[in-house]
Amino acid sequence: MTQATAALCTGPSKPFELAEVTLDELQPHEVLVRIAGVGICHTDLAIRDSGLYAPGVLGHEGAGVIEQVGEAITGLSPGDHVVLSYGSCR
Repeated sequence: MTQATAALCTGPSKPFELAEVTLDELQPHEVLVRIAGVGICHTDLAIRDSGLYAPGVLGHEGAGVIEQVGEAITGLSPGDHVVLSYGSCR
């Protein structure tokens, strides 16, 4: 298990709280990235304020360095610099 610090959403309109979390074992189609920078955007704040995902870790914009890749991952390696996002903010 891997320990990490995360900004937790604890409830509607509450400030994010830094907390230690334990990550599950890396799955075959996952990549573990040491985050160097992350953004919290209006989408994350809207989700936080709705209370749908509390408690939880929000954020979908980041950059960092790959530390580990799952056995099914090809084309990425530990040490690669990456940016992270998904099609949320259009």
